Amino acid sequence: MQGFIVRIALGVCGFLTVAVLLLAVFNDRGLIQVNAKAKNLADIEAAIAQIDAENKQLTREIHGLRTDPSVIEKLAREELKLVKPGEVVLVTPGTE
Repeated sequence: MQGFIVRIALGVCGFLTVAVLLLAVFNDRGLIQVNAKAKNLADIEAAIAQIDAENKQLTREIHGLRTDPSVIEKLAREELKLVKPGEVVLVTPGTE
């Protein structure tokens, strides 16, 4: 009779162990969700780093446009098609 009680106790302990492991893996705060959220966090951090780099590059462009006359001249020549007095512009077919 005592062996029977020990088997039941071991069965209950085994069942509880399996149940706890399943909850640890598949629960809403389980291992699968934690890994998914960690990947999501890594993706968001990568996007932030990319946007931050783009922001720094745009800040450098703004600073150049505000302070560097050569950058302003280059932009005026390329975007607005402006020329200095006395310069001759040669237009070839297919360039615009």
